Amino acid sequence: MPKTRKKRNEQRKYEQYKLLIQARNFHYDNYNKWMTYFYVAMAAFFVGYYTLIASEIKNNLNFEIHALLSVGYIISLLWFISSKGYYYWNINFIKLINSFEKNILKIKESERVYFVFANKKEENKPFSPINGANFSTSKITILFSYIITVFWGVLLLNKITNDKDFIVTILVVLSSSFITLIISSLLSIILKSNIENTPDLELNEKSEIKNLKF
Repeated sequence: MPKTRKKRNEQRKYEQYKLLIQARNFHYDNYNKWMTYFYVAMAAFFVGYYTLIASEIKNNLNFEIHALLSVGYIISLLWFISSKGYYYWNINFIKLINSFEKNILKIKESERVYFVFANKKEENKPFSPINGANFSTSKITILFSYIITVFWGVLLLNKITNDKDFIVTILVVLSSSFITLIISSLLSIILKSNIENTPDLELNEKSEIKNLKF
């Protein structure tokens, strides 16, 4: 009887582990789908904007241009905060899986999914044009989406100010950068995931994953 109970407990643990892996994979798949929507939307708005400004009657399309720039900025901002949200949840799943393998399944360090890395230094060659390097693609995506958002903001602010002075242009770029961060911070209050009633495990996994790049 004790053996049967132990076997059931082990089976239950692995079932929970499988659910955790499935949840992580579902998160990955959804992120890829969402990013495709943003890529298509951003491309469409870029084409639309440059079609309008290249038009012979662009002086009569000020409202349309302002509207397109405004929506382009909003969509790129949503893309930026979506990328930040993905990274937030991605780290959460990494910590949960790492903790489950360590504390529940008692898996050895050398066999844990996010604890080992094969030939860490062998392919880490940032200066080589034909080799790989240790870069975080998630962080690069966040940075890229931020740059695109700032770019849309610069186009919008420049259209509003309608000033070609170099100093004003610099101020517009800085303003767009700062405004984007302020708005994303405010949106984090409105659009955050509802996790207030979810217990915080407060896992002490920083020392184990601090050198990992995702």
